[in-house]
Amino acid sequence: MHPSVLRALALVAALTLASALLSPVPAGASTPDVSITSLSATALAAQARMATLLPARVRAAKALGSDYTGYVTDLQTGATIWQTGYMVPMRGASTTKLATAVTALRLLGTTTRFPTRVVRGASAREVVLVAGGDPLLTSGQLGRLAHATAVALLPTLAPVPTPVPTPTPAPTPSSGPTGATGATGATGPSVPTAPPGRSGPTLPAPPTSIVVSVRLDDTLYPAPTPATGWTADYVPWVVTPVRPLVRDFRHGSDTAKDAITYFTINLAAELKALTAGRTDVVLTARYNGRMAAAAGAPEVARFAGNSCGAALARMLLVSDNDIAEMMFRNNAIAAGRAGSWAGARVTAIAELHHLGVDVTGWRLYDGSGVSRTDRVTARGLVQILRYAQLPSHPELAPLKAMLPVAGVSGTLHSRFLSKPTRCARARVFAKTGTLFDAIALAGYALGPDQRLRAFAIIDRRVNPNYSATAVRQAVEVVPATVTGCY
Repeated sequence: MHPSVLRALALVAALTLASALLSPVPAGASTPDVSITSLSATALAAQARMATLLPARVRAAKALGSDYTGYVTDLQTGATIWQTGYMVPMRGASTTKLATAVTALRLLGTTTRFPTRVVRGASAREVVLVAGGDPLLTSGQLGRLAHATAVALLPTLAPVPTPVPTPTPAPTPSSGPTGATGATGATGPSVPTAPPGRSGPTLPAPPTSIVVSVRLDDTLYPAPTPATGWTADYVPWVVTPVRPLVRDFRHGSDTAKDAITYFTINLAAELKALTAGRTDVVLTARYNGRMAAAAGAPEVARFAGNSCGAALARMLLVSDNDIAEMMFRNNAIAAGRAGSWAGARVTAIAELHHLGVDVTGWRLYDGSGVSRTDRVTARGLVQILRYAQLPSHPELAPLKAMLPVAGVSGTLHSRFLSKPTRCARARVFAKTGTLFDAIALAGYALGPDQRLRAFAIIDRRVNPNYSATAVRQAVEVVPATVTGCY
C-alpha cells in the first residue's frame, strides 16, 4: 500500500477513535462499537478522504452562509467523520418527520391498520361512523363501507315482505232449472255474488318511508386547535386542522364533516339501489351531526383500514404534513396517551430517548416540522438514522426504503441537478426540510466503498443574496461528497 495512503489511514483511525470516545452518549444508550479494526482499509481510506474534503467544500459553498449545523457519521462505529455545531438546536423543518416515523415504527410497526367502523346508534334506524385516524382513507373505500352498511341494515329496516297466498275461488255451481240450486233439487231465490253498487280495484297502500340517521364520532382526537408555532396563514393550506377522518388527502376546515357527508350520500344511494322495484318501502339516509358512539355498540360494518407502513411511506416520500400530524396523534394513542398535542409531544420525546437519541435541546410541538417553535439537532437526526440501520433495531429497518432517492423520487426527484453533485443521484436517500428560513437534508449517502453513512445538515437561510435553490444546492454538497462525487 502506498505510504501516503497508510499515513491517511493512521490519521483517520486516530481521529475516528478520539471522536467516538469524546462524543457524548445519551442516557440509556449503549456505547457504540468504536473498534477501528472493524472497518476495512477501503472504508478507512474513503472516510479519510471525506474528513479532508468536507470542511473545505462546505466553506466553499457560499450560499450556506455562516449559520448552519452539520454532522456525518459512520453507521458501523458511530464515529464522527465531520461535524459543525451538531448539538445546536435548529428548525429542522420536515426532517422532523424522521422523528414521527421512527416513533410510529417503534409503537405501531408497518402492519397496524386504522379501521373506520360503523356501529349501531340509539335506535335501529341510527348508525354512527367511528373515525379511526386513517390518513390514507379514500372515497372509494368510504363508498364500499357505505355499501356494506346498507346490506347489513336492510334485513332489519325493511325485510322483504312474505308473499300472501291468493285464496282459490270456490267452484261456481252448475246451472239448473229456474230456482234450482244443484243436485239436491232445492229451490229458492238467487243469491247475489257481489254487493249492489259500483265496484273497482283495491288501491295499494302507500310505501313506508324510513330515514336512517347517520352520526359521526370523531372523538379519537380532541377538537382541533393550532399547534404551538403554527402561523395563521398555514391553516388549512400548509397543514389542515387535525381530525381523525379525511378522504383523498383533502384540505379544508372540517375534513371529517366532508367525509361523513360523502358517506351519507353513498349510503342513501345504496339503500335506494337495494330496494329498487319495491313498492312497500322507501329508504334514505340523512346526516344528523356528531355523537360519541356508545361503549360496546354493536358493529354494523367496517373498513379494516390502510396500514401504518403505507402512511409513513407516503409521508416521507412527498413530505405530507397532514399525514404527519395524524401519525403524531396515532403514536400517542398507541402509547396509551391522549391523542392531543401534549400527549403526542411527550410520546415522541420519550420514544426517542428510549431509543438512545440525545434529545438535548429538542422541542417537538407538532409531527410535521411546520411549527416555528420546533427544534432539532443534526446529531439527533443522525442518531435516528444510525439506529434505524442497526441489527438491534429491526423494527426501524423499513425507514431507509421509505426515503426519497436523489434525482429519482419524491421530494428529491428534481434535486442533485447541479454539475458538482449530479453524480450523487441514486446514491443519496434522504428527507428534505424546507421553511422560508430553514433548509435541511438528513439521510444516508452510499460511499465509494459501497457503505452507507448517515448525515444531516440544517441551514438558516438568512442571506438575501442567494435563492432557496442556491441554498438547496449548497446543502447537497455534504451528501454528494460522502458518496465520493462532486
